[in-house]
Amino acid sequence: MTTRSDYHQLYNLSAWRRQLRPQHLAREPLCRACLRRGIVNDGSLTASGERQTNPRRRFLAVDHIVPHRGDRALFLDPENLQTLCPDDHDRNKQRLEARGYSEERGPDGWPLDPNHPANR
Repeated sequence: MTTRSDYHQLYNLSAWRRQLRPQHLAREPLCRACLRRGIVNDGSLTASGERQTNPRRRFLAVDHIVPHRGDRALFLDPENLQTLCPDDHDRNKQRLEARGYSEERGPDGWPLDPNHPANR
């Protein structure tokens, strides 16, 4: 079984730090999940659109859409990247990977993911 520590060194590659990550953020400078909810978030907001009061969470993450699990080719694939705010990356995306469905909700509070148990 591959653990996070087995592939964490990929994030130290200069191809990632100096090229792929900054190039992706230049192309996609807003949280993709927030945009789906109608929120324009450059990292200064929470996923709900409120002002982010924690300065340590004012950033954007470059997320791998399909988890790479240490696969270097998938890790460095620019088509496998999306920009997410910390809330969407640290909460919603990780829950999706753990449960198999997203907890992301629309303006009415209803789950957006058709695989969510509420939508079955």
